[in-house]
Amino acid sequence: MNRIKQTVYGPFDIVVAVERGGILPAYLAARYLDVQLATVALRFRDESHAKLYDEPQVVHGLDRDVTGLRILLVDDVSNSGATLRAAAALLPGAQVTTLVISGNADISLFGPHDRCIRWPWQA
Repeated sequence: MNRIKQTVYGPFDIVVAVERGGILPAYLAARYLDVQLATVALRFRDESHAKLYDEPQVVHGLDRDVTGLRILLVDDVSNSGATLRAAAALLPGAQVTTLVISGNADISLFGPHDRCIRWPWQA
């Protein structure tokens, strides 16, 4: 939480987590920013981090209009940026700022890095 407080500056209207890895850091950011948390889900890699598809596949987006909202879009890791780009495309008309624990984004809490990371909360 301290790293989020040191690096995340609003204002934001909503935090959107990319399921699954982005849920925990997004929850912490939403709590710190005192805003609503929502999720989107995309499939791109399998459990061993091998690519499943050439491009991320949408499982579900948001069921609300986000036009004009300031959104903090959160994932755990960004290697190529493909998942964040696909998730941002689900938020048309919004002002999107990306945050990751590690990797390439507008805000990277720790990183960049040179390989996929297996987080302790992943099964």
